[in-house]
Amino acid sequence: MEEFVGQIWHKYITRAATLEYKEASVELEDIRKQLSLQFRAFGGELAIELKKSIKSNWQGKRTFLSKLAGAEQKIELASVTDNNLYLPQQIACFKEKELNQQCYLWLSALLANYKEDKSQSWIINNINAINRTLKKLPGLKKIYQNLVKLHLEQRVQLNQPKHNIDESILQSILKDPESICDLKPEQLNHFDPKKVYPLILWIDPFTDKVTQIKKNTTPETKSQDKPDTQAKKLKLHKKGEVVDDIDEKDGLMAFRMESIFSWTEYVPVDRTADDEEEDKACAAAEDIDKISVVKGAETTAAKLKFDLDLPSEEQDDITINTGIKLPEWDYRKNTLISDYCRLHLMQVRPSPHYEFSSRLKEKAKRIRAQFEILSQQKQWLKAQPDGSEIDLDQFIVKQADKLNGIDIHNNNLYMELRQNIRSFSCLLLADLSLSTDSYVNNQSKVIDMIKDALYLFSEALSATQDRYAIAGFCSKKRDMVRYYPIKSFDDKQTPEIHNKIASLSSGYYTRMGAAIRHATENLDKEASDTKLLLLLSDGKPNDVDLYEGRYGIEDTKHAVRMAFKKGIRVFCVTIDDEDNNYLSYIFGCDNYVKIQRAEELPEKLTKLYTLLTR
Repeated sequence: MEEFVGQIWHKYITRAATLEYKEASVELEDIRKQLSLQFRAFGGELAIELKKSIKSNWQGKRTFLSKLAGAEQKIELASVTDNNLYLPQQIACFKEKELNQQCYLWLSALLANYKEDKSQSWIINNINAINRTLKKLPGLKKIYQNLVKLHLEQRVQLNQPKHNIDESILQSILKDPESICDLKPEQLNHFDPKKVYPLILWIDPFTDKVTQIKKNTTPETKSQDKPDTQAKKLKLHKKGEVVDDIDEKDGLMAFRMESIFSWTEYVPVDRTADDEEEDKACAAAEDIDKISVVKGAETTAAKLKFDLDLPSEEQDDITINTGIKLPEWDYRKNTLISDYCRLHLMQVRPSPHYEFSSRLKEKAKRIRAQFEILSQQKQWLKAQPDGSEIDLDQFIVKQADKLNGIDIHNNNLYMELRQNIRSFSCLLLADLSLSTDSYVNNQSKVIDMIKDALYLFSEALSATQDRYAIAGFCSKKRDMVRYYPIKSFDDKQTPEIHNKIASLSSGYYTRMGAAIRHATENLDKEASDTKLLLLLSDGKPNDVDLYEGRYGIEDTKHAVRMAFKKGIRVFCVTIDDEDNNYLSYIFGCDNYVKIQRAEELPEKLTKLYTLLTR
């Protein structure tokens, strides 16, 4: 009975404390694509990705009922970093669904025009962003005023004491953002967001940026992250801070009993000595609001863990050269750093145990026969000086010019049916990072699908007169970008090529920009009229060092743009299951395709090549 009464009381007090309208809630996932497009249209950075924010502890005021019911202790607010845009997973602050959608619209516009000035307070940064947004997008003024009116009505219901100066300042600014000019500087600079209730229409005042640690360790003790497939990825936005190691050997010990109930107090994560099992560490991190990163002194366990990722020299692939220096684009400095990366040409060790299935070989024969028929087809060459047929288009143009008094000496009035001969070169560049080691079904991995696709691709193109090459790549930091030239443009199709494809294996990371630059240099040497760089990948650019998030995306985009300037089309085929808004930013809207199932990759790749080369 006691438990039953407790449940009823919990439902009642929770319903009384909350200001949300569940029946009118709007989920971020339902309008993600729309918001992503609007954010960029409003002036937001193209390389920034839209992600869900998480509920974090609100450090400001809460009503008595909220404290009693435990409601609004964790809330979701909007925020933005250099790499990501974070919006609440759902908004249910208003009675009508349309109003909640408009709230998402307003937040995307506000974040697109938000420029943080660290010398200014949180309130000034938000006010400047609001005024900048309304000036740039005057059509949103009516939406903003309506949302503010409804939100102020909700704040009145909170029975806020009149003597709270900060709340009064906040409400006056909400009504008229330009009223900042009438306030004294000390009122704004000393504005404390902890003395006001949550504000859904503004940016989170307690957003902590994760500070990057510059490690002054030797090469033998550098800590390295494992690839994505080696650990459970947290798809949550976490606050972070860098702190000193407080595990001292002596001194006075201070302890607060209330810290037992809080994970936020201090949870050290020693990046140089982390001996926790990965599953346990990820499960703990999901319950933590703020992760404190500590640089400790212990290094033995960490050294052992990342050294296991490095194969012995006898087992590793063969290095062909000492390294090719390549540049890399740093978007933060807006400059191309010359000789920043080192690319090593690699040769796989032959694997006598792997052989392509008979079913795949039969499919290869069928596709090869189809490509042979296509290569034998004839085409009409127009605007010829002589031929078997009259070119009506050219004839009509000449007669029209004559009637208009334009005398152009043009005798190319014929068409001729000739053999389909074209000047075309294609380089297929495959991503061989460790993420391709994941399973697509009970029998096969992504890397197996990639090898099957390369095999079918080589068999199909060997039946044409097109010049083609095949290569693979992976990386481990900027000094170890591995590039595997499986088949060059001048190599003939031989069983040795099949063996190289069959011997490929997954490893390391995806420094895509460096691989694209080297492939572009190879294609640029070709004398063909049309050149295509076909990129096959299962994820976004990433590496152990800074080559993650926006940095890697911007560098890859720069490499693609340079390839287009040289007349080389870069087209990406991806089997990435994640949100891939970055693809259109890197390659352009018409230069990528997503394959939903990895099993479809081998056959669809050859069909795609046919469409791209028409």
